[in-house]
Amino acid sequence: MQVKSHKKLKKFTLYLIISIYLVFVLFPLLWLIQSSFKSMYQALKIPPDFIWTPTFEAYKKALGGGMLRAFLNSAVVSLSNVFLVLLLGITAGYALANLKTRASQNIGFWILSVRMAPAFGIIVPLYIILRSFRLVDTILAVMVAHLTINLPLAIWLLKGYFEEIPSELAEAAVVDGATRGQILLYILIPVALPMIVAVAALVFLLSWNEFLFAFILTSEQARTVPVLVASLAGTMRFDWPLMCALSTLALIPAFVLVVYLQRYIVRGLTFGAVK
Repeated sequence: MQVKSHKKLKKFTLYLIISIYLVFVLFPLLWLIQSSFKSMYQALKIPPDFIWTPTFEAYKKALGGGMLRAFLNSAVVSLSNVFLVLLLGITAGYALANLKTRASQNIGFWILSVRMAPAFGIIVPLYIILRSFRLVDTILAVMVAHLTINLPLAIWLLKGYFEEIPSELAEAAVVDGATRGQILLYILIPVALPMIVAVAALVFLLSWNEFLFAFILTSEQARTVPVLVASLAGTMRFDWPLMCALSTLALIPAFVLVVYLQRYIVRGLTFGAVK
């Protein structure tokens, strides 16, 4: 009887902790979404109104004018980063996984150290280089900056995944006369598909939500959604419903991506965790 009561207490405590965590996480999101359907007066009113007539004025502003350009810039930067990171990361990860030397381990750690470095330690020299090529406030500049910080993480994750794949698969393909490229393309990539999808989703989310590099490297033409939202916060007045509407729209791709690719993300990022 005592053991049964102890299990119930543990279960109740677990559910209580999860409930508190969900409230802590979901309340700001719900507040953000409901504020996007309010007028400026209703959004800033204290105490707030919990029953009000919804308005779509903020979404009309967000989907009109030049604000859609920020979403297009974010989409172009994020999708191009996914393509380039996978193209370079798969080949580099495969190469490092097959170089069984101490030098390859040092190279792998050096690549990862670029991702571990403080962002301000990277952005200053990167800004100087891009300015010398007159690329500041261009989509290409943001793409290069995001590639600099996303590629090392992708290489490290893919390298670890390729190392976990049984070597017998590649050896059997070599016996059948397959080349290194054919082994990678037709055998290892299909096997490593969960990690590849997980890396693609991770890179997209990191690039879509990145603020610092895009903020420093853009001013008007190439600014992304996070930069656009930050630019609406003025010193004297800011359009709170519009900021909430833009933030709500920016959440949609992330939620859709996680919902549809959740199975691959969990499988890819937890591969080899038990071992």
